[in-house]
Amino acid sequence: MYLTPSTLVGVADIGLRAGALPAPRSIGGTRTEGNGMQSTSPWTRLTRDPYPLGEGLRLVDGVVHWVDLEGGVLHAWTPEGGAADTHRLDMPIGFAERAPDGRLIAAAGAGVVELSIFGDHTRLADTGLDPAHHRVNDGAFAPDGSLWFGTMARGDEPAEGSVWRWDAVTGEVTRLLPDIDIPNGPTFLRGGEHVLIADTTKGRILRARVADVTALETFAEVEGGSPDGLHVDPQGRIWNAIYGGARLDVYAVDGTLLAQVPVPAQNPTSALVTRDGRVIVTSASNGLDEPGEFDGHTFAAPLAAVLPA
Repeated sequence: MYLTPSTLVGVADIGLRAGALPAPRSIGGTRTEGNGMQSTSPWTRLTRDPYPLGEGLRLVDGVVHWVDLEGGVLHAWTPEGGAADTHRLDMPIGFAERAPDGRLIAAAGAGVVELSIFGDHTRLADTGLDPAHHRVNDGAFAPDGSLWFGTMARGDEPAEGSVWRWDAVTGEVTRLLPDIDIPNGPTFLRGGEHVLIADTTKGRILRARVADVTALETFAEVEGGSPDGLHVDPQGRIWNAIYGGARLDVYAVDGTLLAQVPVPAQNPTSALVTRDGRVIVTSASNGLDEPGEFDGHTFAAPLAAVLPA
């Protein structure tokens, strides 16, 4: 059973923590395939239906969130409660995060909105881009409390992307980087002095000092797919979802490739490592002629099963 805003509005944390939803299948173990054979894959789907573009994994108040980006839906999940919709917007939503001042902020449409506990939203800032031709993508709060986020062209529009900064105090929006066709991330490294940005179309991850973001250097070159969402795990390792590569690349802070973790979806889009030892992954099914069992789903596995110590 999946709850919609009419039944869950305002109780994302309370209802989920209280186990208002039935728990999903346990992570790991075996499952029966269509041919009757038992699979020992560690991955388990957390969603019932696939998304064209699942994205934006975040941990908010102890609850895992992700988005159906083009559908404008924010989802929440806990091991005890399962998954539920918390907000439905009339525009694309890239991600939602808790701001330092406690507000739940999302990049949506072509700007920034605040999400209320009642399931609605308030427009906070616009980039000035036409939402018919551009949309938000990925982003994160910086250590100084500002929100960094990307925009990109929609559909068949000519590639045109940027990275922006929204000042949560003044409300001002500033274009930081105008020439990254599809920016993913940004994500901030421990210490807060450096930021990583995936330049998806050029197959590279960029690194810069937060104080001088225009002085970009290459953190990593990616082959066999395109770098999508970035995540810094509790140990400081950097996880990168490789769209089209059916894997997650794991880096040390100096850019050394530590591991490549296969996933059961062709187009993983974001990853999240939780403190209780799970790896959670979103994925996309759009553009696939014959989506597989996990394509477009959000799924999870025990960290120890996919990246042994």
